Amino acid sequence: MSDLVRMLSKVSYKELAKICGDYELSKSGKKIDLVQKLVAAVPEEELRSKIIEFMGIAKKILEHDTVPKHTLLTLEKIAEVTKKFGIKKWQLPKIVDKDPIVILAGARPGDVMEIMRKSETAGESKYYRLVVRGD
Repeated sequence: MSDLVRMLSKVSYKELAKICGDYELSKSGKKIDLVQKLVAAVPEEELRSKIIEFMGIAKKILEHDTVPKHTLLTLEKIAEVTKKFGIKKWQLPKIVDKDPIVILAGARPGDVMEIMRKSETAGESKYYRLVVRGD
């Protein structure tokens, strides 16, 4: 069973029917039928975002005090960062596209996220992560 199908199986039938309706898909059939329709018709990243929204995870994740601020960088900012550190984009540490924060930010493989972490000793520190496909 794929990761996406596993996530969908945790969503209630009523919510699956609502998601199908949002994409103008038939809302009839068994739960597994709805799951199969969604997997076949909706892009994976979009479907993952929708699942997270319905599971109520998004608000909980973003408001949690241990989750640092994540920002999707523009191409210009990526160029500044790579020039500042004298590296190529692919040399940055990685974060997978299935990470809930990455999904919520709408980031795709090849994008770069800036993570602002707070520390009692260092104050605030910026970290950069290259979004990669997680299979």
